[in-house]
Amino acid sequence: MRNILIIMLMLIALSGCELFTLREPSQPSDAAAWNEPASTVELALQNLLYAYQDSRNSVNYSRIFHENYQFYFATQDITDFSTPAQWERQQEQDMLFNLHGRYDSIKIDFQPLDTPDEQGANEAKLYRAYNIKAKTQTSAREIDLAEGHTELHFLRAYDRWYLYKWKDYRSSSAGNARTWGRLKYENS
Repeated sequence: MRNILIIMLMLIALSGCELFTLREPSQPSDAAAWNEPASTVELALQNLLYAYQDSRNSVNYSRIFHENYQFYFATQDITDFSTPAQWERQQEQDMLFNLHGRYDSIKIDFQPLDTPDEQGANEAKLYRAYNIKAKTQTSAREIDLAEGHTELHFLRAYDRWYLYKWKDYRSSSAGNARTWGRLKYENS
């Protein structure tokens, strides 16, 4: 009898705390922008930018790369900073998680180079100058992370475009500025 009385008192107490009342559900957050499938080279390039600009896309990052993907570091970075000559998909994925752990907001500005892009039915090469800026939790101002030139090779497979070769170069106007490859290496 005593146990029944304790249970009834607990039920009365719980009914007064709104534990069983309905509430308005919270609105879902906006999904991270992503092009699925990347049916054009432009959409695949945009996914590359989305992966850097929104940390929620870090898990999608490796999906933009072909299974035989290779990143080639700038020759000067190999000599001056002992970076590896190249690396693969998994190293890219790990690097991006680390990069997003250090920076809150990353912006990439691509500008076409004088070298014209080459695009065929199943392969494409894009030539871009880049500038990468970021903000940290402790600093409200943007800092320059990297600048240089890049050559992006895309391959079409299964009606999607994948990045399969990425070459990084120092730009002559950037002097000894950090390249994208050096930024990657420092965050590996």
